Amino acid sequence: MYVNSSDILRIFEMLNNNKVKYVLLRNINNELPNNFKANKDIDILVHPSSKEKLHNLLKNNGWKKIKHPLDNGLDFIFLYNMDKFEMFTKNNINLDICYQLSCRSLNRREWIPIDQKINDSVWINRKINNIYNWYEMSDEDQLIHLLTRCVFDKKKFEDGYVNEIDRLLGFTKIDNIKQKLELIFFKFTPYLLDLLKSHKYELIIKSYIQFKDY
Repeated sequence: MYVNSSDILRIFEMLNNNKVKYVLLRNINNELPNNFKANKDIDILVHPSSKEKLHNLLKNNGWKKIKHPLDNGLDFIFLYNMDKFEMFTKNNINLDICYQLSCRSLNRREWIPIDQKINDSVWINRKINNIYNWYEMSDEDQLIHLLTRCVFDKKKFEDGYVNEIDRLLGFTKIDNIKQKLELIFFKFTPYLLDLLKSHKYELIIKSYIQFKDY
């Protein structure tokens, strides 16, 4: 069963009208707003300054806060004063809310925020989607987020992510993205960019884990 697209768009209209500072975190395979299945998650990044406003807004509009699916102890450890992920549900739609761009450590799998310069860039460079009227990240920041998620969180490059990364690379200047990637991947960044240019996604994670020259 698919959710009515108007129900999806009303969520973003609510956030916009109440001046909640947010971006849609990702829209893999362009599921939103027309091909979104019931009980799936809409992933949204909210600025920490809008956290209380968001809570009140959702409560007043019939959203119920539920336990986050990752909240089983081992997968729900947050470092460096990160805000924990939250989930709210209404009418077969789940809102998966985070308050910082983050990734998982490769050793103990804790959640850690990525560099503050990148988190700041999200809000400086966010843009409005002129078709659907929701806020989203710049192409550069979205590309960094998807790469980080594949390497650290998912530990794999799924087809939907690869297609979106390929699309974003077409709109991105390598010199610009290189500086930001170095804040996460450090000296591995040139190798990462070479693998991306040659579309060798299957080699990225193994190469990164084996890389020693940090």
